[in-house]
Amino acid sequence: MALKMGWLSTGRDPAARNLLQTVYEDIAKNNIPASIEWVFCHRETGDAPLSEEYRQRELFFDLAAGFNIPVATLSHLRVAPDLRKRGIAESPSAAEASPALEEWRNLFGQEVMKVIRMLPPVDIVIMAGYMLIIGDPELEGMVLVNVHPALPWGPRGTWQEVIHQLIAENAEEQGIMVHVVTKTLDRGPVISYCRFPIKGAQWDPLWDAWHNEIKPESTREEREAHPLFLKIRAEGEIRELPLLRSAIREIAYGNITIRDKRIRVGGMAQENGVDLTETISKIVFQEK
Repeated sequence: MALKMGWLSTGRDPAARNLLQTVYEDIAKNNIPASIEWVFCHRETGDAPLSEEYRQRELFFDLAAGFNIPVATLSHLRVAPDLRKRGIAESPSAAEASPALEEWRNLFGQEVMKVIRMLPPVDIVIMAGYMLIIGDPELEGMVLVNVHPALPWGPRGTWQEVIHQLIAENAEEQGIMVHVVTKTLDRGPVISYCRFPIKGAQWDPLWDAWHNEIKPESTREEREAHPLFLKIRAEGEIRELPLLRSAIREIAYGNITIRDKRIRVGGMAQENGVDLTETISKIVFQEK
């Protein structure tokens, strides 16, 4: 029985298109028993002034249409905007939402689920560059799968926040994981992960340069433009798609199952996810 997937994306950049295209083509070319049934985006045509992000989103919509994948949209900008604005202002961070922001997320989530219930039913929903933190309605109504740019025990947050923390901790390694989304940000049950070193002969000159060039007063922009920061990002980014493709294949072929948001591998409960480091490293080596 084929794996049926939904796809959540903000569609704001070329990476969003690359994710969709790569997974779609991998399924088609390799006869994987899976399909992308629909795409949902929390932005709409005409909901903001023309910008580069707007243009990229229209290209994303066109790509999905070219694959004959239905696209459903509901702009978060149109749902209780005053409540959202107040919630953001009262929140210490996106991960530490104020009561007002939690209320808005759940309100928007209810509207999202009204749309999704009109779409074909699916087994799992891939969050592929979906830039909103979701509310309880989506968590309860879908099995959501996300790619997070860190190891299962690593930092939480955006990829930028993850790398800042890794450098601050003088970390030895970094990784990518695919996990089931839960209420706890970036800590849901792990499906699979891979790791790579960020110390060693090829890394030491970059660390030395960081310690020599980055000062306490250095700006965020200066830190994020540094070769060490960029190298960590590049080595992670090149592994994201292979890991997602591999996870989808394992689920499609029944080697990994998700039931009640719990992971089973070969019929056995799996607490820590499958370490695919060797497989992903081979793919990355071939693609470089």
